[in-house]
Amino acid sequence: MYTLLRPLLFLFDAETIHHISITALRTFCKLPGGSATLRWMFDENGIHDSKEILGLTFKNRVGLAAGFDKDAIVVDEMACLGFGFIEIGTVTPKPQPGNEKPRLFSSKER
Repeated sequence: MYTLLRPLLFLFDAETIHHISITALRTFCKLPGGSATLRWMFDENGIHDSKEILGLTFKNRVGLAAGFDKDAIVVDEMACLGFGFIEIGTVTPKPQPGNEKPRLFSSKER
């Protein structure tokens, strides 16, 4: 699948692909059975690699770091992808403008 999608992904800048990916994920999960299909595809498949750290138990060691979903609009959808943890949003006392573009970069190396 990556071999098919990779050339399409590199036709656009990384930030555009980021927004397209979030929209595609939200749309797919709204379809009947969409979320269940993702959970089935990306489930641990019986592999239990849980990890306990400071009293918190994570279902696996692969997580999604802060920054992907700053506005917390695809939390449930990302949970369907099997991450052991998902870090979302940011808490600031006042809105901040963010960094100048380009903010995301794509590596063409494999």
